[in-house]
Formats: sequence, structure tokens, C-alpha cells
Amino acid sequence: MKIKNINGTSQTTCACGSWLKHWEKFSGQSTNYCQAIGCTKKDLVGAHVQKSDSSDNKWYIYPLCNAHNQHTGVLEVSDSYKLVSANKKETCVNKNSVANLSPTFGDLASGASVAQG
Repeated sequence: MKIKNINGTSQTTCACGSWLKHWEKFSGQSTNYCQAIGCTKKDLVGAHVQKSDSSDNKWYIYPLCNAHNQHTGVLEVSDSYKLVSANKKETCVNKNSVANLSPTFGDLASGASVAQG
């Protein structure tokens, strides 16, 4: 599977405690290693990504190391691990009934345009 990192999302938060925990909770999976092909680093984060070869503009969370989370090109990653929606309205809000979430990030994660930087 090919993905691309969405830069400029480090300030967004999730009620799950971290985006990596969000990915684990809603994928039902866990990993100890970065899932970029050929990488064995263990400093994992829940990276905000998009599918690379697709018209799907939705934002997803996927487990990558810090270095690959900063990568600006296309990444080849394992097909064995699921992409999890970064849209909190589809995940955290529905599953956790959390009321105090950022109102703008759910809109952005649904595919709205945003200046990235």
C-alpha cells in the first residue's frame, strides 16, 4: 500500500490519549515497529496520512516512526495493517461519547481543504 504523510498536523489531539492509541483502539491491531517497508525503528507515532494512489482525500492514522512521520514523499507500507479514520466524528465521538473535542479537526479530516505547512 502507498501512503503520503500529511504535514502540519502535530497540534491536533485525540481523546484516546495519542494518535497511536487511537489507531490501536480502532484498528484492533498493535505493532512494535514502524510499518514503512524496510524500517525496524520502534519510536512509533500515529501518523496522519492519505492514500497515495487514490481519489480518496480522507485523512487516516497509521503507525510510523518519527522519521517516517516527517517524510514528505510517497511511502510504501505494509498491507497487513489497517488505516484508521482520523475523523473523530467517525471514531472517538461515536465510540467514546467525548464532548470536548476540537470542532475543526473533524471537519478537516473529512477531506476539507486546508493549507498545509
